[in-house]
Amino acid sequence: MGTKSKVWVVKFGGSLLSDDTARRSFLKEAASVARKEPLVLVHGGGPEINAALDKMGIVSSWVKGRRVTDDAAMGVVEGVLSGTVNKKLVGELNALGVRAVGVSGRDGGLLKAKPVPDLGRVGEPDKADPNLILVLLKAGYLPVLSSVAAGRDGGALNVNADEAASALAVALKARRLVYMTDVAGVLDAAKKTIPVIRVGDVQRWIDDGVITGGMIPKVMSCRNALKKGVAEINIINGRAGLSKRIGTQLLP
Repeated sequence: MGTKSKVWVVKFGGSLLSDDTARRSFLKEAASVARKEPLVLVHGGGPEINAALDKMGIVSSWVKGRRVTDDAAMGVVEGVLSGTVNKKLVGELNALGVRAVGVSGRDGGLLKAKPVPDLGRVGEPDKADPNLILVLLKAGYLPVLSSVAAGRDGGALNVNADEAASALAVALKARRLVYMTDVAGVLDAAKKTIPVIRVGDVQRWIDDGVITGGMIPKVMSCRNALKKGVAEINIINGRAGLSKRIGTQLLP
């Protein structure tokens, strides 16, 4: 298995990305993990995309948590994610002394996605080819992946960063997939963190109304990834940091 079984895939975005202090502290931790373990970072950039679209007078509409993305909006989304945000992160990581390389899901056939009907250039990752990532990890680089995938026509599709991270972790058979979020993991009805969730219990937690709202798709995609060979998933409070991993651990 070599590198494969040791890889960490870490997804972050949202306020952790926009807040300078939180971002710098996270990147410092990521750099220190990357010196010991093979690490891949996957990022979104919702707030930055919103700001860029607003500036251009492009109004966003949403369907079930996904941004409807026409060709004009896709150009902006890709420019912000794979350009501005990705290069900023790569620059900050390189300044911390790690060799970070920015890639998007369109590079090296990394992420293929199928279009989501009626949403324009929005896709769901359906296939990840980890070869480019493995080459970079083997050579001692830290890959930083923006959540843009290739459609059947080779054109760009806007994909959810959680789903991109999950598809990549499955392809790499990652030892650990970490979602940095704004909350301390999966919370129960009393808003207390559920420390450990086993794959077999996920449906029961949902049926009992313990896992609700936006956490349902996240936990379902975790269940899928664990069933397909990812060893462990952490949904954690991003501000508490990567080494503490305060939140919920999901296990097969």
